[in-house]
Amino acid sequence: MKNDQGSVQSHAQNANSYDEQAREYGWYGPEILFGMCFEYISPNSKLLDIGIGTGLSSALFAKAGLEIYGIDGSVEMLQICKTKNIAKELKQYNLNDLPLPYSNSLFQHIISCGVFHFIGDLKSIFRDVSRIIKPGGLFSFTVKAEHYDRKTDSSKTNDMYYSERSPEGVEVFTHRKQYIKYLLQLFHFEELKEQLFLVQNGQENNYSTFFAHVVKYKK
Repeated sequence: MKNDQGSVQSHAQNANSYDEQAREYGWYGPEILFGMCFEYISPNSKLLDIGIGTGLSSALFAKAGLEIYGIDGSVEMLQICKTKNIAKELKQYNLNDLPLPYSNSLFQHIISCGVFHFIGDLKSIFRDVSRIIKPGGLFSFTVKAEHYDRKTDSSKTNDMYYSERSPEGVEVFTHRKQYIKYLLQLFHFEELKEQLFLVQNGQENNYSTFFAHVVKYKK
């Protein structure tokens, strides 16, 4: 698994303005994931937010009565999240340092919103999610998708993801749909819902495409 530390540093530097910037860029991944999960959740269930940041995604689940646990690489982001009083436990942790610091089959729900496009190979983290989630539990996440008009050669098996630099110099990964499908099958997840959505790139009429996924652990 490759986790670009530039993304952690960038978020740390912008922690105080992160929530405002997310709205300016039209980042509605948290609302989209929550809406897709709503019919499956119940109060008092344990939820882990991988890359919880300032808590934008978890805040919605906390309002619905779930017990929130969060992990993030940025101390600054976690400090802001703590002020919102939405989490039972927050941990500073580098996602390169797998396995995650949780016991087997601990969580009914695991979410990761706006994180995986900073990671190239997702195999290790999907494997560890399958370890710490309960049988029948939900795993919900977002990934950056190929743009609808991008031409790619599907025969290139080594092209399951590719990266480019953001204007801030952070490496951003796009994951091909067949790669995500492969990981879900490999680690025994069943796709329940998938939604394509757009995020503004800071310029009018310039958008990136993302997928939101809700999957169930079948073991």
